[in-house]
Amino acid sequence: MLLDKNIPIPHIKLIDFGLAHEIEDGVEFKSIFGTPEFVAPEIVNYEPLGLEADMWSIGVITYILLSGASPFLGDTKQETLANITAVSYDFDEEFFSQTSELAKDFIRKLLVKETRKRLTIQEALSHPWITPVDNQQAMVRRESVVNLENFKRQYVRRRWKLSFSIVSLCNHLTRSLMKKVHLRPDEDLVGKGYHLSLWSGLCGGHKGHQT
Repeated sequence: MLLDKNIPIPHIKLIDFGLAHEIEDGVEFKSIFGTPEFVAPEIVNYEPLGLEADMWSIGVITYILLSGASPFLGDTKQETLANITAVSYDFDEEFFSQTSELAKDFIRKLLVKETRKRLTIQEALSHPWITPVDNQQAMVRRESVVNLENFKRQYVRRRWKLSFSIVSLCNHLTRSLMKKVHLRPDEDLVGKGYHLSLWSGLCGGHKGHQT
């Protein structure tokens, strides 16, 4: 989110950590949850997770902020996940004509499929685009800024896709549950001992995303 959108270099605040999980040493953790366009390949493949998954997401966020476009977003959720596992993205000149090679290098080193080759937290903080070591690098960094105009144009497209994905997911989950408990479409889930709060959260709680 932009804390203040009417200044030349706006401050950015990351929000929505409702699915966050604290990693414990020696305890394996797997998850299949997350917004599709931001999740790392190891989430898609249901592999053990670590802080490397967060670093991948930082790469996606940086790409979006500098271009307004989303690196892996496809026309469907399945296409998006396929793009992620194939690490299929590019730096389209239409969106990155004003972006430095140093900034692109930062993104490339985060969007790496092999977790051991991905930038760590300290390596990312030490990258010359984040921490310039001379005046030339500092000047290059100042030239790569948040592209608000592209971001606004692409945001409309991304909101529509998110809305479509949520509706599709709700329909799929509803059909699956009805089949599981042998319900007819007009029967009452609560009467069968199922709570509706989950479905309300998934399907009704996202109305604000629809356009």
